[in-house]
Amino acid sequence: MNANDKPPVVFLSGERVYLRPFESEDVASSQRWLNDPAVRVPLGAFLPITEKAEREFIESAVVKDENIHLAIVLREGNRLLGSLGVKNIRWKDRAATFGIFIGPAECRGRGYGTEATRLFLDYAFQTLNLNRVELEVFSTNEAGLRAYEKAGFVREGVQREQRFIDGRYVDQVLFSILAREYIGSCSE
Repeated sequence: MNANDKPPVVFLSGERVYLRPFESEDVASSQRWLNDPAVRVPLGAFLPITEKAEREFIESAVVKDENIHLAIVLREGNRLLGSLGVKNIRWKDRAATFGIFIGPAECRGRGYGTEATRLFLDYAFQTLNLNRVELEVFSTNEAGLRAYEKAGFVREGVQREQRFIDGRYVDQVLFSILAREYIGSCSE
């Protein structure tokens, strides 16, 4: 094995994907995807992401007391697929806000995000001892709505015309999953 063939760092391991800390070489791909309207619009981002800004995010906000962000990697070929994690961890309440994106267009809709989400939820509930993981998704993001429900999230409500996206106001749908719901679904 030469220096370029170093074994991958694996933090959480799934069947087709694994999660790992970000590396400096992830910056260019992540920046490109976050500027792609197919990724940017569902995330609610509206300003361009510079390489410097993405590098600073990866270097400073990846793992903090209140944030945990990991890279999603396809096992086959160790290909970077995107990012997921929680922010605003409220340790007293044992709750956090979840987010995810899959960057390459050809990798969306193939179940990689659902598998990565389940991996992360297992970590959130079984290791971090969180009780609640919540998220917000735009009502126009039909793929996201289906994926979150498939992963076990429960729809809690709608914030009407909450965000201004591409020239119109859209509703934001609130979801959450509780530890007992997730753990109960794993034992069935």
